[in-house]
Amino acid sequence: MTAVAILNPRSGRGRAATTWALVQAHLQEQFEVRQTQAPGDATALARDALKRGATTVVAVGGDGTVNEVVNGFFDGERAVAPGAHLGIVSCGTGADLPRTLRLPATDTAVAAVLRDGFVQSVDVMKVRYTTPDGTPALRYAINIVSFGMGGTVATRAKESSRALGGRAAFLAATLRTALTFSGRSVALTLDGAPAIEAVITNVAVGNGQFHGGGMWACPLARLDDGLLDVTLIQYLPLWNLVRSLPALYAGRVLEHPKVQSHRVTRLEADAREPCAIEVDGEALGRLPMEISVVPQAIRLLVPREAP
Repeated sequence: MTAVAILNPRSGRGRAATTWALVQAHLQEQFEVRQTQAPGDATALARDALKRGATTVVAVGGDGTVNEVVNGFFDGERAVAPGAHLGIVSCGTGADLPRTLRLPATDTAVAAVLRDGFVQSVDVMKVRYTTPDGTPALRYAINIVSFGMGGTVATRAKESSRALGGRAAFLAATLRTALTFSGRSVALTLDGAPAIEAVITNVAVGNGQFHGGGMWACPLARLDDGLLDVTLIQYLPLWNLVRSLPALYAGRVLEHPKVQSHRVTRLEADAREPCAIEVDGEALGRLPMEISVVPQAIRLLVPREAP
């Protein structure tokens, strides 16, 4: 057993198994397929596969499934199998990490990436955060972590994504949240410098570039540069936020006068009031939080033309 596919049968509005079957038909190597049944299963299944000697683990599902599989590559602070490869067969609604990676959409092209794609060593983010009941927790992320409106938007988008699809669900959730959102007062410490105090709409901390079903929050981020790209959006009233959304989707967010950007290796964030977070699209808890880079932590299968 050298190759394992971790499949979330609920991803892609229930089409994950069909998607994987189409991809598998173009692969010579046979994969052991393990299906998830509940949240957290993909992490446990991936970790078990790696401990049993798998050299390739493929996440078949959305960004949340990919995040869980990434966490399976670690056991606490330790990498389980540093030489193993991670592949992605995207069939979720958000598909934000695949946008950064420029993953193909057809089954033949996806199979080609898994079969003979380029192996890119990419960074991950180590996220120490606070659960809703106040307990400290550790999670790894590969794409974007955000806080402010982000946590609430992620929860609402997940509730409606099956009916609306990824981009529409996140946009509707953003507008719904903005109707009553009055900003959050946060303190950010970047690489140990004096804290930045700000009232925010959202802060995105990016290893990848996109979140929220196509919002281009960190347009300069790279997965392999050893840095976090921090996009701080100061509080925007509803009318200003709505007017600014086209710039966010078009990758012009850094041009906005209410936006600050930073590149760091470590960020600490706290708030004077409850401030929700999302990690790779999953609403997990709240501030305080600390994020640090783990450079070149995972060997990812990507198209040969990927950035």
